[in-house]
Amino acid sequence: MAAIIDYLSFSWTPEELSQIFDLVKMGASIKAIRGFEFNEYGDSVTRDALDTAAIDYKAAIRAKLRDTEFAIGADSRKFHEIKRDMLDHFGLNTLDCLCRGEVDRFINRLNHGLGLFGNDWSFSLRSGGFSGYSHSANILVNGQQAGLCAWGAKNHGCYVSFSGTGTAVLDLNEVHNALHQLPGAKITRVDIAFDSLDGKYNIQTARKMAEHGQFVTRGRPSSYCYIESGHMSQVASYQKTSGNSETLKKRFGFVADKGKSLYVGTRDAGKMLRVYEKGKQLKSEHKDWVRWELELRAKDRVLPFDVLLEPDKYLAGAYPALSFVSKENQCRIATHKRKWFTSVDNAVRNGATQCGKLVNFMRQCLDMDDSQIVRLLTNHLESHEIPDRLNQPVYEDTDESSGIRLRCMKFIEPDNHDIYSLA
Repeated sequence: MAAIIDYLSFSWTPEELSQIFDLVKMGASIKAIRGFEFNEYGDSVTRDALDTAAIDYKAAIRAKLRDTEFAIGADSRKFHEIKRDMLDHFGLNTLDCLCRGEVDRFINRLNHGLGLFGNDWSFSLRSGGFSGYSHSANILVNGQQAGLCAWGAKNHGCYVSFSGTGTAVLDLNEVHNALHQLPGAKITRVDIAFDSLDGKYNIQTARKMAEHGQFVTRGRPSSYCYIESGHMSQVASYQKTSGNSETLKKRFGFVADKGKSLYVGTRDAGKMLRVYEKGKQLKSEHKDWVRWELELRAKDRVLPFDVLLEPDKYLAGAYPALSFVSKENQCRIATHKRKWFTSVDNAVRNGATQCGKLVNFMRQCLDMDDSQIVRLLTNHLESHEIPDRLNQPVYEDTDESSGIRLRCMKFIEPDNHDIYSLA
């Protein structure tokens, strides 16, 4: 496979909520309500209301749908007015709890087949909603944020998204099957990435492709944005004054050592390609690492579920310029492993910069040995306490990824004492 899924988001509507919105679309109004004192389980409704954990919200809403008589097409009001009354009738909080239950079940499925074995999926509630949904939570894998979920009846149900950290430890075949089972499921956004580690396909390649019209689809040129960042470097410049005499004048040039980015298309159009220097962004040893990343949104288009199974096919077909993707190959585990190892190397370098002099003082001036220093600096920590950004999800190595090693392992070699050689 040549491409990887680096971001995924989708939404769905619980079946009971979908039935309610179908009634709203038909202009239904409430004609009569059959009264009831006991639910189908024979438990008192009043007693159940005191213990929300005992309520089966799906069954409660189905029962209320059965016990309500509707007049179809009798309401001439606007859609949002009918929707408001219908949500009030069934209880907005009850419907929100229904959606919350759907999200709970999906997160649980991540621990039972949808996620790769060995990872612990959970979620932590956020203080507010997200993108129109009334409630939201962070999705965590082994305690590290891997995505976001949200729910709310007003916004038609449930929403789940996964970042690159999350998609790396998903079984995309199982997720593909799960989407077919979720009622009204649709992919709202997917990012497909291809990494050119050796810089064979770089920013200059993308610019040349643009000049040759390889980003033109359906006869219309795409919009673009080009950005570069770095620092200004002082250069010498000689300026003539009179006759043949020259004077030295300070001038500054631009050095784009922090990376360049080319954007083709726009998010408003639902399709945007980002070509950027990933190696420089991460301060990786792979300085020539360039990422080609296509962002597709469900705007005036339906994103098929098969994009999860054949991402390279959809990336290569987005623009004529991307046809080279189908001829290449990359390992998604190796890509994520390189990214994580870069984070480890950077953390070691930053830690040496911040604490190196203190450790050296403890060793040279306080005459402490290495074990004493480590014990003193880490004695207050539990064995599992590590930086969040280094809490790597679990996945199986491949032949390509197994050969990737940490640069900071150079430190254990007796002849290497230069930390900044890693830069």
